Amino acid sequence: MYPEAVCRLGVLALALIAAVAAWPAAASAGVYGIALDDAFSASGTAAWTDARQLSATWVRVDVRWSSVAPTAPTSARLPSGRGYDWGAVDAKVRAAADPAHPASVLISVWGTPDWARQDGGAGGEPGNGAFLPKRAHWRNFMAALATRYSGAYVVNGTALPRVTVYEIWPNPNLQSGLRPQRLAGRLAAPALLKGLLAGASVEVAAVAAANGFTATIVSGGVARTDPTSTTDTQPVPFLRALARAKASLDAVGLRLSPPSGVEGPSEGGNLGVSDVNGAVATVDTYWPGQARALWLTGYGAPSGPAEAGRSDATQQAAVAAFLAATQNPRVAVGVWDALQDTDGAPYAGLRAKAPTANQTGAAKPSQTTWTTLVPPPPG
Repeated sequence: MYPEAVCRLGVLALALIAAVAAWPAAASAGVYGIALDDAFSASGTAAWTDARQLSATWVRVDVRWSSVAPTAPTSARLPSGRGYDWGAVDAKVRAAADPAHPASVLISVWGTPDWARQDGGAGGEPGNGAFLPKRAHWRNFMAALATRYSGAYVVNGTALPRVTVYEIWPNPNLQSGLRPQRLAGRLAAPALLKGLLAGASVEVAAVAAANGFTATIVSGGVARTDPTSTTDTQPVPFLRALARAKASLDAVGLRLSPPSGVEGPSEGGNLGVSDVNGAVATVDTYWPGQARALWLTGYGAPSGPAEAGRSDATQQAAVAAFLAATQNPRVAVGVWDALQDTDGAPYAGLRAKAPTANQTGAAKPSQTTWTTLVPPPPG
């Protein structure tokens, strides 16, 4: 990391940690969510107790198209089409909407199956879901997805919950998120995302209208990038190109987790959670007069115990910066990427596998910071 980045991070950490004790309880006015992964679903009531202690009222359910439709379905516009496997998604959506612990659901969808790729596999890398799909296949899938979670689709005698918010293609400014980023040396990914957004908007809006509700389409959250990358596109030029392409969207998605795990200085083309006002100003520059909402659809930082040289103060600063960002009135929801530590990601969660302690037995800095700034609801 550059020396100036280290200096800036130290100043940010000191300022934010000092704010922990002084920040008013009004911080709880933000709207928070948690990514709902398999560990969350399996934990049941315990996971929901943890989520409630963090005042989370939203969950993000990730839908990888290639997992739901590993082979080309018959009757692809219908969720009952042979070839679809909705079991894992159904379980997560039902868990999120459990009447005893109701939460609003954001579905984040991406991941082209090999059979649906626009390039027919000419680009190699089988199994890589970042490749652009053929438009007809994409629209058919979005029609089936929206229909299944319209609130009117019945499985085993019970209607599946309704989902009204869809994030379309997360991390579209990364080579690992959407390919190709460039064609003949020119930025292409924003125009490709425009096509994905257009197809999703038409299909989701039609299902919503038929079932008497309004849906929200969020553009895939753009990620912070390494400024030295020659393959990824920084958020600012990506959003500028997306706006110039007149993409169809209701809200702008941001996934500003820094690649290094700590947020360095703001480069000209990058955005950061610690400067959410700058992100709002960027959106207003490219979508003037529209006051578009921003969704922090995913954020995460190492959250203890201290590892890889990242101190408790650094981890606390990341949580505090994220919570501060959610206080901006233009931020609709802020989603953290993990609720609980798991064996595979032992330092990712806001809460450890043990309810109140990390693996060293000490209080988890992220958990302490969060519950100090956002007091748990009573009861």
